[in-house]
Formats: sequence, C-alpha cells, structure tokens
Amino acid sequence: MTVKPSVESHVKPSSTFDGRVWWLRGVCLSVMIILVVGGITRLTGSGLSMVDWRPVSGILPPIGEAAWAMEFAQYKESPQYKLVNQGMSLGEFQYIFFWEYLHRVLGRVVGLVCLIPYLWFLLRGKLDRGLKLKGGLLVLLVGAQGFMGWYMVKSGLVKDPEVSHFRLAAHLSLAFAIFGLAWWASLRLSQRAETGRVTPPPCYRNWAVVLLAVLCLQIIYGAFTSGMKAGYGFNTYPLMGGELMPQALFSATPYWTNFVSDKFTVQFIHRWLGTCLALGTLFFCWYTKKSEKINLYVSKWTKRLSGLVVIQFLLGVCTLLWIKDYPVILPSIHQFMALLLFASLLALIHQYGETRIKE
Repeated sequence: MTVKPSVESHVKPSSTFDGRVWWLRGVCLSVMIILVVGGITRLTGSGLSMVDWRPVSGILPPIGEAAWAMEFAQYKESPQYKLVNQGMSLGEFQYIFFWEYLHRVLGRVVGLVCLIPYLWFLLRGKLDRGLKLKGGLLVLLVGAQGFMGWYMVKSGLVKDPEVSHFRLAAHLSLAFAIFGLAWWASLRLSQRAETGRVTPPPCYRNWAVVLLAVLCLQIIYGAFTSGMKAGYGFNTYPLMGGELMPQALFSATPYWTNFVSDKFTVQFIHRWLGTCLALGTLFFCWYTKKSEKINLYVSKWTKRLSGLVVIQFLLGVCTLLWIKDYPVILPSIHQFMALLLFASLLALIHQYGETRIKE
C-alpha cells in the first residue's frame, strides 16, 4: 500500500561530513571558474597569445623585460598578429597573454584538484569500486581536456587566426563532461533515498533525460556559433533580416555542411533550438509541478530549473541583440548559465532515480 504524499516527508542531505563530497564539489567549482575564464579568453581573442605548449615549465610567466620581449617576438610570428593585431603594443599583448596564461594555470589547478584528493582517498581505502572508476575517469578527462585545449589553439596558429569551431565544441564538451561526472558522483554521496512518497512514473525521468540531451546539443551549437562568430550575423529576434527563415539558409553544398559549417544556418538552429528547449522545459516543469507524485526535493529542483531556463533564454536573446555592444560580458554569463542549467537537470534526473516506494 502506498502512502499519500506528505509535505513533511522529503529528502534531506546527510549532515555527516564527507571529504569525498567536498573533493567532488571542489572539482565542480574549479570547472565553473575555468569555464568563465575560458569564455573571457576566447571572447577577448586571447587564446592564441601563447604560441607554444609547455605543460610543466609553462606554469611560470615571463619575468623581466628580456623574457617579455622574447615572448612578444614569438607572438609576432603568429597569423593572429600578422593578420589581426599588426602593430599591437607590448602592453596590449600582455593583456591578452594574461587571460590565456590564467586559463592554462587554472587548467593545471583543475587537474590537481582531481588527482591529489583522488590518490589520497584511494590509498586510504575510502573509495568504492564506482568512485574508483569515476575518479580515474575524471583524471583522464582532465588530461584529455588539456590536450584538446592545445589542439584547439594549434588550429589557429597555422594560416587562419581562428580556432576550429569543432575543436572548440569538443573542448567545451569535455569541460561539461568533467563537471557533470563530478556533480553526479557528489549527488550520490550527499543525498539519501526518499521515503514516504510514491515513485514518479518513469516518463518523468525520461522527459528530463530528453531535455538534457537537447541541452547538450544546444551547448554544442553554442560553441559552433561562438567559434564561427555566427552570432554577429543577424542581431534581431525572432526575425532574421526581416524574415522568419531567410532564403540564404541551407544553401551550402554538400547539404550536410549547413548544419555544422554555415554561419547563418548554425545561428538559426541555435536560436530556435534554444527557444524549443525553453518552452519544452517550462512545460515539463509545469506538468510535473501539478503532479502529486513528486517529492519536495524534486519540486525544489523543478522550481530552480524553470527559473534558470527563463533567465538563460532571456540572456540568449539579449546576447543576440546586443553582442556588438557587450561582446564579452553577455556571452560569458550566457555560457555560465548553461552550466547551471546543466547541473539542475542532472540533479533532477538523479533525484527521480533515487525516489523509492514505501509500502
């Protein structure tokens, strides 16, 4: 016999201190920070200011006039300087160098935050089989992220001073994967299973999973839009150049390249995929909120999800309209909000899976 839902019965995180949770949440926080700095680095055109990759010695910045002169001389040989920043002063170079240098240092910090606590808990026998695998995968993902970061930068150091938008999307996706894995593992450690409520039908969780998949696709198209600077094409909403669907869309050949390499088509997909995602998420939140078959913790994350998706949609529209006036701040906040939306959906999906039947 099932028990009628009660407002007093809900999930409460365990109050017992667990260093493993702090470790995983620390990984999440470090990814959030580096995501913001990485966005600023990209949007200020700073990513190509360091023309070599020194995983160990690169931790130290240039010290002294001679070191800065040498670093600047190397940069002057790059396509970005020759084609974009010709005549740049040393002070201007130091500004863009700062952001790329900070981004790379933070990448090393994320790696250490993953690796050192993982080895500590592993040697002390504090990790079960699942956490051993997840921790090891986190370390591997951070290593892959560092390599992909350099592989991305390298694409802009050959002829065209623009990084590959495919590599940018892969780099961003790895950051979300690291955050998602650490966040999911921390949720499993910090939440207890629900009792005293009816298990929601599987369709609730399935809908949330579909929304998460659409969000991940939207994030990839956001990277495409940013990498190709497609956001500067049509700065009106909902129309594009006075039309709902301009004739120039889907005109590239072969046809499939429209979906990944045509600037206007990519912007069209990104704006309407985001619109559909926002509407679908709000409908999902409204539909589940009116149901009695969800616990209070799920209800809390549902409220957060609905609020975040509205903010994110409005930020997307504002970024589209005013990107030429605010080319750094609006896209950076928009990207950061995508991470919060991603975290909220993961928490909601996790909680649906943790809800139990009490007979």
